[in-house]
Amino acid sequence: MASTGDTKATKNGPGTISDALTAFEAQAAKLPAGPAPDPNVAAAYTLGWAVGDALTCAQYQAFGHLAKVPEFDAPADQWNLLVNQIISRCSRLNNHLQSTRADFDLSAQLNTAANLPLGSTPGDVKSAVGAKNASAMDLHTGILTVLWSVAPALARSYQLGHDMEQMCATPVADPSTTVAASVKAHDTDLHRLLTALASKLPANAAHAADNSLRLWSASLSAAGGEESPEDLLGQGRRWHDVLAGEVSGKDGLRLTDYVAAADSVAGKLWQTARQVVARFRVWLIVAVLVAAGGIALLVVGTKGTIGAGITALLATFGLTWKGIGEFFGRAAANAENQLWDAEIDWAIAYRFTVLRHPPADSQLKPRSKALTIDQPTKEHLLRYKQWKKNWPDVLTPSR
Repeated sequence: MASTGDTKATKNGPGTISDALTAFEAQAAKLPAGPAPDPNVAAAYTLGWAVGDALTCAQYQAFGHLAKVPEFDAPADQWNLLVNQIISRCSRLNNHLQSTRADFDLSAQLNTAANLPLGSTPGDVKSAVGAKNASAMDLHTGILTVLWSVAPALARSYQLGHDMEQMCATPVADPSTTVAASVKAHDTDLHRLLTALASKLPANAAHAADNSLRLWSASLSAAGGEESPEDLLGQGRRWHDVLAGEVSGKDGLRLTDYVAAADSVAGKLWQTARQVVARFRVWLIVAVLVAAGGIALLVVGTKGTIGAGITALLATFGLTWKGIGEFFGRAAANAENQLWDAEIDWAIAYRFTVLRHPPADSQLKPRSKALTIDQPTKEHLLRYKQWKKNWPDVLTPSR
């Protein structure tokens, strides 16, 4: 009978510390992957940016905001190339909508876009493009109407591309619009759209761009934090390349960036652990005492009803080595994964953010009232400045 009791106690008891390690590793490996990005969402973003470019051209009769292609540097060629890009991206989304048998598609908008090219080089290109303003606006509102009706995620992404282009290009095309005013007018809506599309745009793209925009907004709110329209446009193109999936956000990172991110994650995990210990110290002491008592009984080989009862009680409350390993394995895996992604998003933001006049260190001190921004953003601006000082070649934009 005694042997039967011993077997039962061993089976239902706390087990061994190796059980905890095995369970910890198993739970850490079970962390599910996030949703896969949708390439059609990235396509909608690029379409929104391209249509925004066309609206800027038509409204201000300006072409300086367009990306330069050596073989198509004449304004008429730039316009026609832009229209071709709009037709191509609109056609891709139209094929997607038709393949899903949506109630509406973009066929009518493709017909509108087909009338935008300049048939022959006119004598006054600016006036000819200006005459296309109404058609370009009809194209814009028509695309939004269709996408919001059948594909809200695509509509948000299209709106994101359009609004981001307008924020970045308007100060170049319209000298009466300042960089600070343009960013202030758009950043709230852009933050909302980037957050909503984080899981559908390319990996790390939305959060990294959102972090970078936070740095811009905070810096422009500082005294003397002016930035040139050309720098804002250059920054916008960097955001565009990552959000469109043309460049991976991690492509610009160095080995030292990963080391710094890992160090930051480790520090935050230790900080979280200390907070947990301080908050639940009474329960932790009780759990340790109970576990220590159970281990002591196992070490001295206690048998009979007392030993079996305690080990069964430990198992009932989940105080087994396997249960402890599973709990901390899940907690550590989730925390580390989320912290790691967040740190990588900030590392990417530091790398492709370009601020020529960030706030002075004195404005970013914890007790300084020079900037009415939150302390975490101040800390990120300080860290950004350190990275710019250490690796200026990475952060120097091309004009």
